[in-house]
Amino acid sequence: MPSQELINKVRSRLPDDFSRRQLGGALVVLTQENNPARANQSASSFRELTAHVLELMAPDADVMRCQWFKQDKNVEGPTRRQRALYTCRGGLTDAFLKDKLGIKPGTLHSGLGPAFQELNKRTHVRPETELKTEEEIEEFAENALVALDDLFETIDEMKDRVATALSRALSGAATDAFINQSISELDEISGKYETGGVLIDDPEILALDADRIRCRFTGSVSVTLMAGGKHDPVDFKESFPFECTTSAPAAAKEDFDFADTTIKVDTSSWRE
Repeated sequence: MPSQELINKVRSRLPDDFSRRQLGGALVVLTQENNPARANQSASSFRELTAHVLELMAPDADVMRCQWFKQDKNVEGPTRRQRALYTCRGGLTDAFLKDKLGIKPGTLHSGLGPAFQELNKRTHVRPETELKTEEEIEEFAENALVALDDLFETIDEMKDRVATALSRALSGAATDAFINQSISELDEISGKYETGGVLIDDPEILALDADRIRCRFTGSVSVTLMAGGKHDPVDFKESFPFECTTSAPAAAKEDFDFADTTIKVDTSSWRE
């Protein structure tokens, strides 16, 4: 059997009880020494497990709503690779990936290709490659789990690449949010203020699906707090940490929905 560490690692990535039972079944059948078809049955369980996980991560209706989706004539609904691509890019179009993010769509496809090839190779057992010895069975199980783990890792890498580029591209809109919204925390400490530079140090994509992008930005904002009367004005220049959550339609990635934008500024240092 594969190492418990590897088993636990893959199990921790599985989204529901059914997939965890599938993994358990794929491994348990390998221990049935009197079962001559145990490798074949385990391979089938691994393939079903992969298909189920990808279907949960990328449902048919969501993937097929994306502008980049093209129906494969040999498959009903999305392919496994299209589902994996959806988890990386959501509804972002090829043009947006290329022109705004500097990512060639083909690199996402090619990045996932080797992972799927290895998974297919490691979860197919044919009559001419029947596994009979314990050593062969052990190697099959280890390789199948490693291939599945590699697929998860590759999806994460592609997703992180898109998310990082997307966060950078949208960070300017977070600055605009300070201009378009009244900040309650600043209102409480100053009747009048002006926001200056906004430094974003931790952009994050919270959700990316066929229709919408949800983002969170943290950083610091420079503020001029205005006090005093008309004839004796006093200005205080401060910098406060902030958190901004907002969203945008996937079809208009740079148009933040200010009605769905929340900004929280930490002014505790001023109060202290």
